[in-house]
Amino acid sequence: MTGSLPPLAEFLRWIAEMPAAFRGDHVRIRAVVADLFETHFGEPPRPDFLQAFEASSQAASELNRLRWILAACHVLWHPAFRGLPLPGAGVRRLLAQDLSALAAVVSADKLAQDGERREELARRVLAALGLRLPGESMEAAADRLTQLDSVEARKILESAVEKERRAKKKREEELRKKAQEEAAAKGSRE
Repeated sequence: MTGSLPPLAEFLRWIAEMPAAFRGDHVRIRAVVADLFETHFGEPPRPDFLQAFEASSQAASELNRLRWILAACHVLWHPAFRGLPLPGAGVRRLLAQDLSALAAVVSADKLAQDGERREELARRVLAALGLRLPGESMEAAADRLTQLDSVEARKILESAVEKERRAKKKREEELRKKAQEEAAAKGSRE
């Protein structure tokens, strides 16, 4: 569904101009999420769901997760989404689960200077809502999100590093075995 969604450039501008309060660590994220749900769905979310938006620690990784949630809430406040029937389950999954994985690999600070991170956030929100940009097929939208996906890129990089580590270990074992065989052959000739 595209409805009357604006082009991607509008979402990128909206994220780039995000108010400073949405970039900070001293915002009551739980309250922002509750307001968002009351506005979009006409009722507050369950208290157990809201618990996910309390800082579990003051660790940088936890604060980063909360900043990603704030940024996604900002995107969800875009006027284009007001009045649309948004899927509550998609919004809950995005905020409570999907952004945790993203926060584990990318700093929310990247949103300020990295256009691809802004596009990734916009596309993650659209995907969670089951929406796509005007003139874009669902397949094209999914392909572009895959290209931008920081979580998937990290998995690919870690896999490549692990394969290289295993290959190096195998080469070292083969060299060690060859050296032992040569030493044994030399010893039997003498």
